[in-house]
Amino acid sequence: MPLDLKPGEPAAFLCAVLARGADAVDEAVAALAARFGEVRARSPVWAFDMSGYYEAEMGPGLAKGLVWLGDPVDPERLAGRKRQSLAFERERAVEGAGGDLRRTVNVDPGLLSEESLVLATTKASGHRVAIATGLWAEVTLRFERGEYRPLPWTYPDYRQPEVGEFLLEVRRRLRELRRARGAAP
Repeated sequence: MPLDLKPGEPAAFLCAVLARGADAVDEAVAALAARFGEVRARSPVWAFDMSGYYEAEMGPGLAKGLVWLGDPVDPERLAGRKRQSLAFERERAVEGAGGDLRRTVNVDPGLLSEESLVLATTKASGHRVAIATGLWAEVTLRFERGEYRPLPWTYPDYRQPEVGEFLLEVRRRLRELRRARGAAP
């Protein structure tokens, strides 16, 4: 008996871009757009001071922003987009004092649907699901009662009101695209 599996609804492809300063974030976004498609929406860029995790590798004065790139994509493409993001980071890495490569930009790709924000990562954890060899995905925010709400593991920067406002705007525009092509909202 054949399976009647339906494809997932296309989602907005988002990237969280972390780099040294707003200008470096802007440069990375422009390069990502050349790879993944036009910039459809951008969040404000904010100082990334919620964690010192990346400073040892990337230096001080980090800034971060979110960007929606290209047309909505099928959810099964997330693993491939994560691999492309990793290659993008490596292409821009510089040699450190000890000869190791240090990233100049960190890109966290994800998919925003009407229901959630799902991010791809190379780090396994109990709340993450394997999506390919060495890659996992997590629901970072869940849409509930009119907003994207954090889960216990959601990082502090995704809990900011400005991020929520940006995601709601992307969701609104994603719904408009679905209506325009005849899908039910």
